[in-house]
Amino acid sequence: MALTDKELISIVDGEFESAMGSEGGEISQERAKAWNYYLSKKFGDEIPGQSQLVTSDVSEVVDGIMPSLLKMFTTADNLVSFDAVGPEDEPKAQQESDYVNYAFFKQNPAFEVMYSWFFDALVQKNGIVKAYWDDSEKITTENYKGLTESELFELLNDEELEPVERSERIEYIPDPQTGELIGIPVHDIEFKRVSKKGQVRVENVPPEEYRISNDSRSIDPSPARMVGHERLVTRSDLLSMGYDKNIVESLPSHADSNLDSNEKIARYDKTDDDRFSANRDRSQDEILLREAHIKIDYEQNGRAELRMVVTAGHQVLENEAADRQPFHIVCPQPLPHKHFGRATAEKVMDIQEVKSNLLRQIHDNLYHTNNPGKNVYEQAIGENTIDDLMTTRVGRIARFSRPVNEAYSVDVVPFTAAASFPMLEYWDTTARDRTGVSADSAGLNPEALKNIQTSVLSESVDMSKQKIETIARIFAETGIKSLMLHIHELLLKHQDKAQVVKLRNEWIEIDPTSWRTRYDMTVNIGLGIGTRQQNMLTLNDIWSKQREVIQGGGGGTLVTATNVYNTASEIVKNANFKNADMFFTQADSIEPPSDPIAEQQMALAERQQQLDARDLDLKERKLQLDTRAKDLDRQLKAEGQDDDLFVAEEKISNDLTEMGLKYSEGAKPKA
Repeated sequence: MALTDKELISIVDGEFESAMGSEGGEISQERAKAWNYYLSKKFGDEIPGQSQLVTSDVSEVVDGIMPSLLKMFTTADNLVSFDAVGPEDEPKAQQESDYVNYAFFKQNPAFEVMYSWFFDALVQKNGIVKAYWDDSEKITTENYKGLTESELFELLNDEELEPVERSERIEYIPDPQTGELIGIPVHDIEFKRVSKKGQVRVENVPPEEYRISNDSRSIDPSPARMVGHERLVTRSDLLSMGYDKNIVESLPSHADSNLDSNEKIARYDKTDDDRFSANRDRSQDEILLREAHIKIDYEQNGRAELRMVVTAGHQVLENEAADRQPFHIVCPQPLPHKHFGRATAEKVMDIQEVKSNLLRQIHDNLYHTNNPGKNVYEQAIGENTIDDLMTTRVGRIARFSRPVNEAYSVDVVPFTAAASFPMLEYWDTTARDRTGVSADSAGLNPEALKNIQTSVLSESVDMSKQKIETIARIFAETGIKSLMLHIHELLLKHQDKAQVVKLRNEWIEIDPTSWRTRYDMTVNIGLGIGTRQQNMLTLNDIWSKQREVIQGGGGGTLVTATNVYNTASEIVKNANFKNADMFFTQADSIEPPSDPIAEQQMALAERQQQLDARDLDLKERKLQLDTRAKDLDRQLKAEGQDDDLFVAEEKISNDLTEMGLKYSEGAKPKA
């Protein structure tokens, strides 16, 4: 017997209440604190009248890493490439790779998705996206006036159009032959167009809306007992999702007071959030929606199965078997045997606090040094004098009724803050060592670089980027890889019609129903700035060597056309251009550079070889004919046929004449 809705709701609610990431939990508090540090908000321990400066170390580090990450994941021709299972599978795997990249980058706001995904990971431990197949309907209204019968019939045959209101009238037009007005029936009609075009959707999930059961032991959420999405949606949104109107109208709205979690206060400015507006219609009431992908023994047979359960209030809106959970996670520093890793922001939050306190002390010391306090002998001066001394504007006048030295003195404060500057440099170095992000390149003096070898500088830049490249590789092998496999799976499962799309500058028909299930892929991360510059140096050296080999006569053997084209295409790629064919054309072979004198000498040598060969051939043939004449002479003598000697002699002579030679007298047969 299956679980009742009441039992199912109880289990789902229990999982959400005990899940990691729920409001008020330790992870939620840490993420809220990281948001406050990124926005350089005050710490809460500020003293009135003293400096309240807050440095921006967290935002500097995060904003310094983001450009490199985005460039790495957006400069490759294809972000992912599926691995073929055999030679015959290569074209199919390439086409599937192209179409999966097309579905992500062309059919979704990929740049915005990746920006928010990576940003959440750097600031709030884990970045989350959700992928699913969207077959929701889009309803629009279309109005047509003055349609003829044929035009109306054509529109009525459109399956997406549904007539809403229709009227018929007579319209008078001149007859093309007689010019007289004739009346023809025309139609004014209003249509409702219901478009339903399924596609893959990839959306960001705010970390405060993401839930996962506490049994999770890896960054991959798939093995967890429950993975869920808890969010507020309006009644109108629920109706757009296709839920029954009567059920939606019966759901209780969510109390605004429950929105005040630390994370949401850090992310949103409550005063600017229209969710707290009292003036709104019922369609905009917000409902707490819980979407759980939970492993549960729903059939009560002792076997847990993965199900997708959607609840709102005390209603089960959806309950169906699922083949997988839809969430994909990236984290800059995953921790072994834990789902939530460590954010990059956490590496410098303590540094931001220390530097803020140091700078506050420096500023307070500077304020007191520049505007010191006064020591006043109250009985020695009048009330007006005290008022004058309390005025701090430049050029103010202080009135005294007796000598100043007897009634007033300045409380001189020495400037000791200079001793704090080495500590600021120390913490800047610590932040750079922890994150790999620094502003050293902005402060390099060109004069100081004159005696520094380019290779040494490249190695230094490369070392400073290794931590960022490590983050990129972790992202590639975790969330990026699982997302692309999921997109492939969604296309294979749901797109049942072939589509014609433009891939690699060609229009190709794609039919995912013929695809095979893929498990292996390669994530192609683009090149960062430091790596690109270093590669350009090496490629230019290779290019020079290839040119030397070709000029030396090694073209086509040691260096082929393919070798040269590959080098050229890599140079174009590192120059941040994607299409090498715009600049270079691949040839079948490489000919050595032309030399007229050498070519003439070679032609003469070949001609001489031909003449020598012909001369040798003629001599050999002459020798054969001489031998033949002698044999014939002996044969005729033996047979007594002297009369035929002249005939044989004439024949041999003719043969020699054709070869341009004289008849040898020594070979002439005797009577």
